[in-house]
Amino acid sequence: MDIYVYMQGRRRGPYEKAQLEEMWKRGQIPADTLYWHDGMPRWGLISDLFANTRMAPPLSTDADNAESMTFPAAS
Repeated sequence: MDIYVYMQGRRRGPYEKAQLEEMWKRGQIPADTLYWHDGMPRWGLISDLFANTRMAPPLSTDADNAESMTFPAAS
């Protein structure tokens, strides 16, 4: 199933659910990210999709060590 996400002001994807789940577990996807796949009437919160999956603790926001977030290329 192809899943699209909307974060940082951009639509990204498609991704496989397993790809997104790994990104979620690593804390790379904010909980308020929206997702959509074919058959959904509207965008939903990614936190609902992975409600039973543990998320990594938030990354530090230390300005001295800040790096731009990068995401894997969609398939």
